[in-house]
Amino acid sequence: RSSNMILVAARQQARHLVASGRPALAAASSNIICNASRVVDDSSNSNSPISGSRTFGSDDTQQPPFDTVLVANRGEIACRVIRTCRRLGIRTVAVYSDADGPDSLHASMADTAHKIGIGPSPAESYLRADEILDVALTSGAQAIHPGYGFLSENSSFAAAVSDSDISFIGPSASAILAMGSKSHSKAIMEAADVPCTPGYHEHDQDVERLLHEAVDNVGFPLLIKATMGGGGKGMRIVWSE
Repeated sequence: RSSNMILVAARQQARHLVASGRPALAAASSNIICNASRVVDDSSNSNSPISGSRTFGSDDTQQPPFDTVLVANRGEIACRVIRTCRRLGIRTVAVYSDADGPDSLHASMADTAHKIGIGPSPAESYLRADEILDVALTSGAQAIHPGYGFLSENSSFAAAVSDSDISFIGPSASAILAMGSKSHSKAIMEAADVPCTPGYHEHDQDVERLLHEAVDNVGFPLLIKATMGGGGKGMRIVWSE
């Protein structure tokens, strides 16, 4: 029911875009609606693999892709990954810092847990990519799930994991690198004819050039954002010349 409500809202938004003279955005919205409709139709089919929770049996075609997964995170996100792996019959390896300890919930939920780092802070523990990779290799983990935050958007870590013949559960290193740069990701979208908000993201960052682009091409108000920024940090609104 909730999926159908989302589709109704999306169709209303598409009609609004057409009425307001933005057919390109309406077309993009329509493509999203079509894809979402297929998902809703598939999920209503009891034989669909996306219907309900997925389980694996003794059949070779139903075996989980990994025997053991290392969860390179802590707290609630690690617990969620561990619970899902347990439901799928996959062993889990947890890592913990001095601050969390072996009795933390995520460490106690996993099949095995290993201490990492030399101190309580994330920089001394959960961001130690080399130690996490060593634990994965020694524990026999076939894949690493980074959760979110920490190393989940670190392209160097994703590449190092793949180079060690361990699967990285997440985007490829090249995708992380491309999406990390706002200017690069926007260039990719524009090359694919995806409608984008007008802006300037070229290499020439001279003040005079930026003022020219703002006044003559972009318009006000506008938003200044660091190309490698994240979490909304460093954004500034400019209301006028």
